[in-house]
Amino acid sequence: MTELQKDKNNKKDTSKTEKIAILSVLKPVDDVRAYQKIAKSIVNDSDNSKKITLIGFEASSNFDKENNNPNIEFIELFTSKKNKNRLGFWRFFAGFKVFNQLLKIKPTKIIVCAVELLPFALFFKFLFNSKSNPIKVIYDVQENYSFNVLYQDNYPTFLKKLLAFLIQHFEKFSSSFVDIYLLAEKCYLEEMPYLKKTNYIFLENKFLIDSLITKDFHNSNFGNSNYLETKEIQFLLYGSFSKTYGILEGILLFKKLEKEVQKNGFSATLVLAGYCLDKEYSTKILESIKNETSISIADECFSNSISKSFSHLISHPFLLHQLQKTDFVILPYLSNKSTQNCIPTKFYECLAYKKPMLISRNGDWGIEIGEWERENGDKGMGNEELGNEILSIVEKILYQKFYTQPLDESVWKFDREILKRII
Repeated sequence: MTELQKDKNNKKDTSKTEKIAILSVLKPVDDVRAYQKIAKSIVNDSDNSKKITLIGFEASSNFDKENNNPNIEFIELFTSKKNKNRLGFWRFFAGFKVFNQLLKIKPTKIIVCAVELLPFALFFKFLFNSKSNPIKVIYDVQENYSFNVLYQDNYPTFLKKLLAFLIQHFEKFSSSFVDIYLLAEKCYLEEMPYLKKTNYIFLENKFLIDSLITKDFHNSNFGNSNYLETKEIQFLLYGSFSKTYGILEGILLFKKLEKEVQKNGFSATLVLAGYCLDKEYSTKILESIKNETSISIADECFSNSISKSFSHLISHPFLLHQLQKTDFVILPYLSNKSTQNCIPTKFYECLAYKKPMLISRNGDWGIEIGEWERENGDKGMGNEELGNEILSIVEKILYQKFYTQPLDESVWKFDREILKRII
């Protein structure tokens, strides 16, 4: 084959390359769902026919070392230095900045991971969609955004009802123009009934074995903690820290558990590994652990020290490393209409690593977690009756065996094949 022929073939290959954009605002470009689960699933086995650009907040880790796929690129449009306040005026211009990137990239598929970017993606489709250049908009519904605004304490009261109203009505109106919906939770069909008439698939937040820390996942013997021999029990609170997730309540629970296990000759420690957007709430957490020698903060950037804050983004592999080391995970979610029917990613991660959980009784979780408790040794706790349950919880910790029965991987494992069928 001559050089000229090679050059022509290369040009043909380039013209066949499908461009896909994944859009977000507050989520980092290396977000587990957008990058690890969606982007990597699409480019795997695609024979270089697809190129993906992730647009969003600055990365939570040094992804340049991690990403060696030439078909995935990142645009860190928003940074913690310039965009510190999540409610800042910059959010008003975020969609316009993202739209400008779409004009440069000219994707044929747009995966929207933030409700505020949906109008811009649909407008791009309206401008450039044609028979010769069909453009698809895929809406990744990771949360019930109107419920979040209305029932979580993230926005001023006077804004809540207005924003929730606008979101609800725009999402319903735009359902006629969105090509495919990716639904992170099955409950969204009931909370947003109009979705039943759309083209949707469930893409639940199950655990993906696809990072450096889980390379030898199947060869590792997770779940077999030796705290009964060492008499040292480690608890973990990890992930996003906010009022809705009940971090202060989880710390209070640990303090009560610590006193009781000490009476039985055991010691207990709590590791906090998380990121908090709310400065006021972050300060309250730090104040609650100020004089606690048994509580430490795990931070990628610094050594463990309670003098540090929760203002640094933490990479998912680092969080999984903390999960792997712990004996018990505290998941003290407060009862809230925005989350009561959802199953957080951390539940699936704990099941994958065979880590027993201390879980709040929260709406429909009681049914779901109850099944897991009987079959897999997970525990439930009720915040309103916590005082009466501490002794029972401690007794289970000290005398009950966990994950004694094998668990079907389909319960917790993310299936890449789902995406390959539609994108």
